[in-house]
Amino acid sequence: MWKAIALATAALAAAPQVFHARAPQGVRVAVAPSAGKTFAPACRDGQFLDSRPDPAWVSRSFDRDNCREPAMPAVLDGAKASRDAVVAATASAKAYAASADAFQKCVMGFVAARPLTSSQRVIENHRILLSQRSAERAQAQARAAIVAFNAYGSGCEDP
Repeated sequence: MWKAIALATAALAAAPQVFHARAPQGVRVAVAPSAGKTFAPACRDGQFLDSRPDPAWVSRSFDRDNCREPAMPAVLDGAKASRDAVVAATASAKAYAASADAFQKCVMGFVAARPLTSSQRVIENHRILLSQRSAERAQAQARAAIVAFNAYGSGCEDP
């Protein structure tokens, strides 16, 4: 029995990428990027922003549902931006959230109105989930730009 436990522990330690576990809330986990798809995380004051784009199929219409996800707003470096640019980025994030909500309602209407296979439902529900996450990411990016502007780019002297 102890030998089986030791072998299982060794297997878990040797191949962590095989097992996908959610980290406890508040803990950041470094994940190796896929081959050829590197990205630089944006970290500031313990806040982690995932700025990787969603897969291309999310924005395309699936099975002629005529629902198109809006394009994510551009990421703004608040430390180098003007006040007007930060205000515009905040407004852009709010507009994106409204457009994403309309996209999600379009997909939900499509799912409710048609008989779909279980795999089609999973895909459509996944598109809704990714859209919700994108809206949250857009808001987080706008907040990060505001924090960076206030801390580094406002031109105000520290007291």
